[in-house]
Amino acid sequence: MHSSRYLGRKMSLLLMIVICVVSFVNYIPSKIFAQNEPIIQSDSAILMDAKTGTILYEKNIHKKQFPASITKIMTALLAVENGNLEDTITFSYNAVHNIEFGSSHIGMREGEQITLNDALHGMLLMSANEVSNGIAEYIDGSVEKFAEHMTQRVKEIGAYNTNFVNPHGLHDENHYTTAYDMALIAREAFKYDVFREIIGTTTYTIAPTNIVDEPRYLAHQHRLFNKKAFPGSYYEGCLGGKTGFTNEASHTLVTYAKRNGIELIVVTLKSEKQDMYDDTKNLLDYGFDNFELVTILNKKTPVISVPVISIIDGKKEYQGSIEVYAQEDFSCLIPKGISKENIIKKISIPNELHIPVDKNQIAGTMDLIFQNKMIGQVNLITGDSIEMLQPVSSNKIEEKMFKYESPRYLRVLVMSISTIMILFLLFGILFIMMNISKRKRRRRYYMSENKLKYTKYTQKR
Repeated sequence: MHSSRYLGRKMSLLLMIVICVVSFVNYIPSKIFAQNEPIIQSDSAILMDAKTGTILYEKNIHKKQFPASITKIMTALLAVENGNLEDTITFSYNAVHNIEFGSSHIGMREGEQITLNDALHGMLLMSANEVSNGIAEYIDGSVEKFAEHMTQRVKEIGAYNTNFVNPHGLHDENHYTTAYDMALIAREAFKYDVFREIIGTTTYTIAPTNIVDEPRYLAHQHRLFNKKAFPGSYYEGCLGGKTGFTNEASHTLVTYAKRNGIELIVVTLKSEKQDMYDDTKNLLDYGFDNFELVTILNKKTPVISVPVISIIDGKKEYQGSIEVYAQEDFSCLIPKGISKENIIKKISIPNELHIPVDKNQIAGTMDLIFQNKMIGQVNLITGDSIEMLQPVSSNKIEEKMFKYESPRYLRVLVMSISTIMILFLLFGILFIMMNISKRKRRRRYYMSENKLKYTKYTQKR
């Protein structure tokens, strides 16, 4: 009984040790992405690196919310992708009148004409709802078809929790998005120089038209951007953005900012007016103060050397090797004080390339992973071309391929062997401990037996 309990305790201890060992072998430390995260009042908020799409801060980023007028960023994206800035838009009766009474507008009239460039300024700076309708009809013929186009395009961007039914954002229960989706949309639009220029315009004038004799003066409504109108709220480095409000959505805001080569996007949803500006400032400060831009890949530096083979008479013939490069330079944001060596480079590339190989041919990809999050992906291309060479023994290709095998398998093998050796060692220690304990028990037993015999012997005498 005693021996069984003793053995049970030892086996439990051994099991705990084994679990700890295996966990240690496979455990990758989970680090805090950055310290000093701000306290945010908005119901949903996100801070994103505009260049890579890396998320630096998140709060309810996948919660469905009403976007209000930040919808117009999506409208502008489709206009930039599918329109011509010099084209003329003629406003229909529906475009002018099919908006809520008292909602934002710049007084466009039925039959009035302005260029798409003027329309985009009117929509993004002054949030003009009738202009949004006019742009939708110009691009797709009707607001309904344009809304379908919007939802189709956002899915291509990766915004899968978004559905748009109009180009302006006036309330509809079926018109919704998320902070994450809206950041993706904002990032996609920001790739276009035309959009960046318009969203970063402080004031603009629409000249007299075929109907209206007076010019229309426009001013950006974003308080962190328009230093002239809101000097007390201006944020250094703000590149522009878009405001939004409906009773159902409350206040929404998209903001772009840049400092020291770092470009950030902030989206806040369902917020009070002052809170959304305060939250945006705090998130931008957090991004600029706690992260730095580092170069991870240089397209002029080879990444790896790959064997090149030909198939001759059904056999592999080694033709040499070729260096592979990143298709483009890659830089990203990481927390200050963290070495870029902590970024994992996961290469996905065939073990061999087949003749012929062209220069700049895409050979594979490299995923950049930091703190268990993929922060980017870069194509890998060949640095030169290679044609058929003199056949070389296939033994060399086997040797080359063995050397090229991913180190991951080697690590797994080493980990497995190490684990087995540790288990053998632990069982050996346990066996020795059990034998020592068993000997001690036997010695105590014999001593007690001898003592008992001696006692009986003395009593007889």
